[in-house]
Amino acid sequence: MNNSCLKKNFVQTDAGKIFYYSQTPFPGQPTIIFLHGLSSNHSTWNFAVGAAEKMGFNFLALDLRGHGHSDKSKKRNLYQIPIFAHDLQEVITKENINQIILVGYSFGGQIALDYALRYPTKIKKLVLISTNHVNPLRYKHLNFLTWPAYGAVNLLAWLLLWQKRKKYYYFDQAKDSGYWRSTLKGYLTMPLSVNFWLLAQTAYLDFRHNLDKIACPTLLIRSQSDPFLSQKEVNDMKQKIKLSETAVINEPSHFLASRHQEKTMEIISEFLKEKIS
Repeated sequence: MNNSCLKKNFVQTDAGKIFYYSQTPFPGQPTIIFLHGLSSNHSTWNFAVGAAEKMGFNFLALDLRGHGHSDKSKKRNLYQIPIFAHDLQEVITKENINQIILVGYSFGGQIALDYALRYPTKIKKLVLISTNHVNPLRYKHLNFLTWPAYGAVNLLAWLLLWQKRKKYYYFDQAKDSGYWRSTLKGYLTMPLSVNFWLLAQTAYLDFRHNLDKIACPTLLIRSQSDPFLSQKEVNDMKQKIKLSETAVINEPSHFLASRHQEKTMEIISEFLKEKIS
């Protein structure tokens, strides 16, 4: 769907501007907030705009810090998951949103998890797409590689701090199709150092001991074959999140929200048909 109908806005945080895009045709109704994955932006959710409207919900999607039009400061301490959760709260406060359905995809799902744990009373429903709750190396029995990889990625980030660009490529999900094309373009959307700092955050990813605190209805979406998210991990998450259910999309890909939007939104629509209390 053409997203020209979306209203572009930003919130000025202590660490730069965070841009977001919204459509609010239903005053008083819940807002679905969408969080995209690494190296993308709000255009991941182009198809979701119309889907949200058909369901009678308002729509809001962020350009996460370091992505899209949002701040890209080359300061490593700004690219930690709690900072992203704080950015989200700043947007929610500015827009005065009280009824939230939070949808996170891959890296955006990790932010959604963190936010849901920090602000448990704000979320009516939670949807996690292709989302790990721990470092994925743990489920591959390769956890011993975590810290060597962390050191290597941070070294690369440091070596690439010299990179200076006046303008970064603005990724458009509707135009940049194909896995390799979109992956390569993704590296042009932000400073390479920022990209590597975000990858390094995976080393600290561990929500194992907090998932049971999520009290809202939660949907876990996984593909039939995801190289990063195993079925065992999804089963463990479902066991710990009390009001959770799972759904599988018959595609051999991690990139469900960006490559299989219609199938993904169809499953989300079914989940949201149940009354929100």
